[in-house]
Amino acid sequence: MQSKVVSALLAGAAVASACVIPPGTLSNTITTPFRVQVQNASYPEINNQYMNLLAAGGGDQHLFVGPVGVPTYDLTLVNGVITHGDIRAVIGGEFSDIDHTTKMFMTNRGDPGAIYQPTYVCNPVTDALQIELTFVTMQNNPPGGWNCVRPTFDNAHEFRYYPPGNTLNDPNRFCKKVTLVAVFTGGGTTLSTVSSAPATSSSSSSTPVVSSTSSPPVSSTSSPPVNLPYTDMTGLGFRFLGCSPEERRVVPPDQPVRTLSSASLAGDDMTNEKCMAFCAGSGYAYAGSEYRRECWCGNSYLPTRQPATTLASLANCNFRCAGNAAQYCGGDSWLSLYQKCPVGGPCVNAVFT
Repeated sequence: MQSKVVSALLAGAAVASACVIPPGTLSNTITTPFRVQVQNASYPEINNQYMNLLAAGGGDQHLFVGPVGVPTYDLTLVNGVITHGDIRAVIGGEFSDIDHTTKMFMTNRGDPGAIYQPTYVCNPVTDALQIELTFVTMQNNPPGGWNCVRPTFDNAHEFRYYPPGNTLNDPNRFCKKVTLVAVFTGGGTTLSTVSSAPATSSSSSSTPVVSSTSSPPVSSTSSPPVNLPYTDMTGLGFRFLGCSPEERRVVPPDQPVRTLSSASLAGDDMTNEKCMAFCAGSGYAYAGSEYRRECWCGNSYLPTRQPATTLASLANCNFRCAGNAAQYCGGDSWLSLYQKCPVGGPCVNAVFT
């Protein structure tokens, strides 16, 4: 019998063998940007479609399976909660008496979070290795329940929560159980495993701790230890060099104000992915994020701007990115400096001691 083809652990590669579940437990914090894919092979209308966001009042976002809403590629998982910038997936809107389901949406208010635990599974149809966001609980409630989607306007489907032990349904708009899968923007299907326990109902929406657990689709890669203030970008082909001094307030004679000054980009949607893509697309070897919303590019920098590799040297690059609060984007006159990795070569972050 012909073997099934599974997704490779390295981007762009594939092997002809059965899906193998990597050992270990995954962290419930994922800073590598991803999309949420929706799976239910028995329901073709939504199977393998993606979660979209639709703006609502007060900065909230509704969650839909298209065609309604905007495709979203930079979701993260913070303490088990799907997060987009400063808003997070919660359960608490529009409870239905007919089927006892509750709407799920995104907000920065204190509604109960929808808690997930990343888990390796094999796709039941393709046998491909994938990372399922296994639903654990509605925050501060007993474990159990699941996500479902039900038809709404313009052939779209809205996301809802079906509580544990519930047997009710709406005969006119039945809520279909779905599996949520993390699909990474930069490719790849594996994450590093950690020893932390799965998410529980006591998870909170506190300031996220960056746990860069991605195992990027390149060789010889490394990820930052928990709590180091930088974002692992090796999955997109950039290695972190350190926190570089800009020296723009007191500039030595005959030296440029900026560490990187060939091109720049700024915006309140700034993320490290956006910065790396801009600099790489413009042909530059170095990229750096700064002051939450700035991106700078260049092909070289002065020796005086070489970042140190001590743990203390990272303290000045502790500003959260304007477009993704789970990431770090430099500081005030300090640049989170990255270098483009050689194609097919090693892509290893600097080691800080």
